Amino acid sequence: MLYRKVYIFIAIILISIASFFTGYFTMQRYIGKQNNKDNVVAKTAVQLPENIINEKTRIIKRDIYTRVGYFTIEENIIPNDELLGADKEYAENYFRRQGYNVEYFTSEKVIITKNIENAWPPKVFIALENEGKVYIYQTDEYGNLQLKQSTDISVESLPQQEQEDLKRGIIKRTYEEMEDFINEDLDS
Repeated sequence: MLYRKVYIFIAIILISIASFFTGYFTMQRYIGKQNNKDNVVAKTAVQLPENIINEKTRIIKRDIYTRVGYFTIEENIIPNDELLGADKEYAENYFRRQGYNVEYFTSEKVIITKNIENAWPPKVFIALENEGKVYIYQTDEYGNLQLKQSTDISVESLPQQEQEDLKRGIIKRTYEEMEDFINEDLDS
């Protein structure tokens, strides 16, 4: 009877030890898999913002007018629903359809540019030579010239460089800048 109790006691202890080690190694394997999954999720979360457009991305649109040298109009654009989540390749195709090139691409900032050759910039003032005199034009939102003012300044009395510049056109953003240019550079 005593041997029987000892065998039962030893069997219970062996089963307990086997159960403990089985549970221990199973948990170690499970914890290792969870750590690997967490690392993959963390790596993915870190990599995604570098490669896509999100709601905090600044899109800078630059229209470069080359008719008179290089005159740039810069505008900040808010990403629309179609661009949210877009990677560089998708953004390049999207903006190419609109005539723009992607010059710089990160999740913080995207710069797109478009060269416009045979048009005047919208809403600017342009000094041009016409019939030997200096005329000031204002462009509308489509870049169409509208006469703003004619001056009595003779183009022939100006230095050669300014004569050439006036034949191509001299652009200023505001009428005040144009008046300052006329008064300081051409009238003197």
